[in-house]
Amino acid sequence: YDESGRMHRMVLDLLDLVRLDSGTADITMSPVKMTALLNAVAEKFSPQLQRTGVQIKVEGAENLPAVTADGDRLAQVFTNLVDNALKFTPQGGSILLHVSVVNGEMRVAVSDTGMGISAEVHKHIFERFYQADPARKGGEKHGAGLGLAIASEIVQAHGGRISVRSRQGEGATFEVFLPLGKK
Repeated sequence: YDESGRMHRMVLDLLDLVRLDSGTADITMSPVKMTALLNAVAEKFSPQLQRTGVQIKVEGAENLPAVTADGDRLAQVFTNLVDNALKFTPQGGSILLHVSVVNGEMRVAVSDTGMGISAEVHKHIFERFYQADPARKGGEKHGAGLGLAIASEIVQAHGGRISVRSRQGEGATFEVFLPLGKK
């Protein structure tokens, strides 16, 4: 039963990825207050945070301009990034969601105090089915390797970009840049 559920989720993710890649995914644009969206994403993880002792914090001015985007799709991106950060951050660690405006773009950084990602993985991390440690497929801390590929496609569908900065043993920071003007 668990395996069929996992396979079902993987098929839905693949369909979502194909729709995003082909430009046929449903994306409904409207003004989105990023700080409010990030607070909602952080709140969603309260039970896991209490169990793991990991702290999460959202930083950013409340008066930031709204970004024209699909709020549900952006929530999907940041939920994936926080979920990954939580999986790889040890008990007592922390996750920071920081939103700001940089050079006319909305910048959202998701940083953790986890194990980090080695430099040779950076160029592959947004590829479909890629997993940084192939020796540990499946299990509680690993999915099918589709989450970051989907996140990347969603960000690109918004005219933005996503990147990672990390060093092994020093945590990771994923940065999402979104245009502030209408797409």
